[in-house]
Amino acid sequence: MKFKLVILYTSAVLIGAICSQLTSKLVGALPEVVSESSGLLFYNDELITHNDSGNTPTLYFLDKNTFKVKRKVVIANAKNIDWEDITQDQHFIYVADFGNFNGDRKDLCIYKISKKDIYTKDKVTAEKIYYSYPDQDSFTRTTRSDFDAEALFSKGDNLFVLTKQWQGKGTSAYKIPKKQGTYKAVSVGSYKTNGMVTGANYNSKTDKVVLVGYNMFMLPFAVEVTGLTTANLFSGSVKKTPLDIGFAQVEGITNLDNNTYYISSESFLKLGASASVFKLTVNK
Repeated sequence: MKFKLVILYTSAVLIGAICSQLTSKLVGALPEVVSESSGLLFYNDELITHNDSGNTPTLYFLDKNTFKVKRKVVIANAKNIDWEDITQDQHFIYVADFGNFNGDRKDLCIYKISKKDIYTKDKVTAEKIYYSYPDQDSFTRTTRSDFDAEALFSKGDNLFVLTKQWQGKGTSAYKIPKKQGTYKAVSVGSYKTNGMVTGANYNSKTDKVVLVGYNMFMLPFAVEVTGLTTANLFSGSVKKTPLDIGFAQVEGITNLDNNTYYISSESFLKLGASASVFKLTVNK
């Protein structure tokens, strides 16, 4: 198996080098307190991250260069059942508690927090946006559900959720309003990634979505989506590219500018991989 993995990894890197305009490299390690980082956001010249399931409902603000924790903010009326991603618009930050590995959750929630509150308080209160999937009929507990989700982005008046399909090895996209309430999500397309999507970022200046994830061999990839519409996220140009950063459980992605992104990874002891930050550059 080890020999096969080496061949697959080498092939992925060669393909990426030949057909991609993406370059990626390691830029630093995340502190131990966020070793289970599962979402990443760049705002006000800082990085914001959070841990995933079973941890405290805490946002960690990091120095963008050293990645050291500068301060923490607790969401007082929230639980961290399975936080998986974070996104923003002009006035709010949204934290997605929609990890659903067993496919039986009926409390999928996105927390909406005022940016003003986050920078004036150490403990904040969030509005709650609940939703369900229109095509999920069964909530029988099962492992590796296709209704798991780890990716979220904001565009216009909507939030977009992208599923992590353990069985289908693809992703389905859904949109929900940004207003507090309970909603049936609207399906807005799907894409066969042949891997599991774990993070999403929408860059309003370039009108581009970049997804990140990894395949069954823990080899990371990025998917660039351009020419998207809110009726069908994948109706435009979609390009998948393997990332040459080795084995990594990539989790979050955020853009620093039009062509530069940071990607976070979670600690993965079986591979000897620590929680890290990688720089992704989209070459012109």
